[in-house]
Amino acid sequence: MDAGVSFAVQRWAAWAPELSSPAAWQDWAAGNADIPDTDDAPDVRDLPAGLRRRLSRIGKVALRVAMDVGAEDEPRVVFSSRNGNVTQMLSLLQSLSVDEPISPTGFGMSVHNSLAGMLSIIAKNRESHTAIAAGGESLCLGVIEALSWLHEDPSKPVLLLHCDEKLPEFYNPFQEPETPVCALGLLLSAPGDGGEGTYRFGFEGTPTRELSGDPLKSFIRFLLREDADWSWCGAEGDWWCRRHA
Repeated sequence: MDAGVSFAVQRWAAWAPELSSPAAWQDWAAGNADIPDTDDAPDVRDLPAGLRRRLSRIGKVALRVAMDVGAEDEPRVVFSSRNGNVTQMLSLLQSLSVDEPISPTGFGMSVHNSLAGMLSIIAKNRESHTAIAAGGESLCLGVIEALSWLHEDPSKPVLLLHCDEKLPEFYNPFQEPETPVCALGLLLSAPGDGGEGTYRFGFEGTPTRELSGDPLKSFIRFLLREDADWSWCGAEGDWWCRRHA
C-alpha cells in the first residue's frame, strides 16, 4: 500500500468527555492537551428508549457519533475498537464466577459487532456491517477495511465508526494509558475529482520510528487543523494520510 488509496470524507463527527461541541474540539486541537478522562457520557435522548437502556457508556459514545454523522445515506458500516464493550463482558464473567444466570441481553451487547448491529436497527439500515479488533492499530485497520469496501463498490458510502474507552480497573495490569475515551465517525466515499475533502491513506510495512501511542488523538487533530499530512507508527509499520492527494 506504499502508493496509498484515495477516498473522500463526506462528513465526520467525534465525541469525548468535555468535547461535545465543535468549538470545544477546535480549542482542544489548537493546544496540546490530552483528551479528558472523566465519567461523562453523551446525551442520547434522541435514541429509542427501549434500545437506549441497553447501552453501556461505550455504546452511547459510539452511537452518539454515528447519529451525529448522519445515517440518511444508509451507508455500509465498519466498526473498529481495541476492546469493544469490555465492561459488559467483565460483568458477564463476574456473574459466571458466582454461578449467577447470564442476561441474554447482556450477552448480546458484549459481542464485538453488537453496536454496529444496534446502529442498523436504529437507522433502519439494511446494508452490510462488520467489526474490527486489531489492538493499537484498530483505527488504521478499520480505515483499510472501509477503503476495501469502497474499492469493491464505489457507488455506496461507508461509515467508519471507531471508539474506545479505558479498561475497567480489574484489567489494570493490561491498561494502555494512551487509549482515550473517544469515538470518531467518518462517512467515506469514492474520491471523485479530488480537491476539498479528498485524502490518500497508506502503509509502509517496516516501522521506522518508536511506537507513537494511540493514533486516534493525532488523527482527529489532523482533521481539525486541516494539516497536509498525518503519520503514525504502530507495531506493524508506519501509517500515513495526506490531504487533497
